[in-house]
Amino acid sequence: MLAPYFAVGIFWCIFSNAWLAIFAYHLQILLWARRPFPSMRLPGLKQIICFALPAVIAGPLFYFILPSIIHADLFTWLADYHLSGLSLVLMIPYFGIVHPYLEQLHWAQLREDTPVAHPLFAGYHIMVLYSLLTIPWLIACFAVLTAASLMWRQMRRRSGSSALPVISHALADTGIIIAAFIRVYRG
Repeated sequence: MLAPYFAVGIFWCIFSNAWLAIFAYHLQILLWARRPFPSMRLPGLKQIICFALPAVIAGPLFYFILPSIIHADLFTWLADYHLSGLSLVLMIPYFGIVHPYLEQLHWAQLREDTPVAHPLFAGYHIMVLYSLLTIPWLIACFAVLTAASLMWRQMRRRSGSSALPVISHALADTGIIIAAFIRVYRG
């Protein structure tokens, strides 16, 4: 459960490099994987619509509320963490596809093993966002991410599919990073 804390603590907080932080996190996930990758049996369309598709609202919601929840210039903040230009463009598919898959792989069993996994999942995200969001929105993000972790555990249990939480996570993360990209580079 401490893997993202090490990666973010060192590479985000000390070296201010988003790519190094995410690679260090993902490398730990791959090195410490205790089980083979689960089969990604796709759930039915009804399950996707009911459980995963609501995550699509994350991007548009983030796009509209972003100006009122941040206390730093988004362009500067992203650039400070080496996310500008081509680097940000490349982060969109990586963060939207690879990251949700690996993160769900990592946290799925931890969520089953202990309830403390949910706030720990949310907590490392707060380390990333503390220099961008205002305090009330950091608290809100912590609550939303803790709830998302609980929701993904329930999705997996109810559907019997590891794919459903991955799809939901990918839709949310893709929407959020595209919203940030559009906010930074809009017209």
